Amino acid sequence: MSTLTLNRLWAFIESLSLSQKDRDWLAGKLLEPACKVDPYEVSPSGDTFFADSRNVKAVEEDIAAAHRPGASYTRLENEEDIMKLMESL
Repeated sequence: MSTLTLNRLWAFIESLSLSQKDRDWLAGKLLEPACKVDPYEVSPSGDTFFADSRNVKAVEEDIAAAHRPGASYTRLENEEDIMKLMESL
């Protein structure tokens, strides 16, 4: 990517309403090379998201946080739950 393209991309990212954790994650994704792993080795569906160990680590951290005492989360079990969540945002 050219410097101009990278500067525009960074300006766009900065314009988003992201938490610092999300900004750090995104910056890491942009700066680090993609993992060269066969996605079928780590995911039965071949989903490339799970072929990146950084993504798996982030999911594991989120699951652990959800199991801590006093943690709050929204359980989504059906379309109605999803729509209620989206309307609340």
